[in-house]
Amino acid sequence: MRKVHPTVPFKESRRKSPGRRGSFSPTARTKKTIFAIVVVAVFAIAGILIARSAEKGTPIDENAVPVRVSMSGFSPSALTAKAGTFLRINLINMDNQYHTDGGGWHDFVLDAFGMNVTVEPLGQRVFTIPTSTPGTYAWYCDMCCGGRENPSMIGRLTIEP
Repeated sequence: MRKVHPTVPFKESRRKSPGRRGSFSPTARTKKTIFAIVVVAVFAIAGILIARSAEKGTPIDENAVPVRVSMSGFSPSALTAKAGTFLRINLINMDNQYHTDGGGWHDFVLDAFGMNVTVEPLGQRVFTIPTSTPGTYAWYCDMCCGGRENPSMIGRLTIEP
């Protein structure tokens, strides 16, 4: 007999037999089914997120030249236009607000024309550059990444006569 406290009465406990299952114990087949459902759900969510990230770079103006900007620079980083025509730019920010340098904001600074166009994280801005004077001009992002000192955050506009 087991030792018990002298003032507490001993009660026998009913132990479950080793082969007996509890109220819910999934079988191996149920576990495999649940696992398959979770895997399909994860892949579906990943597919949706990938599709959304591809959408964010779609230009809002089909007649403008898309220029994408991110922490890795401008793409394209060189543009060419004829003098006397207007050059429409669709500036597309590929970064989100969680970037630590600049909070995901970028801008397109073109000092020669007195332009500074800012675009919010994952946003777009369409603007026009007058191209009346032929020459080669530099633009840059001055909000993050070292500004014009960073070689990946600068671009070149060539206006041909």
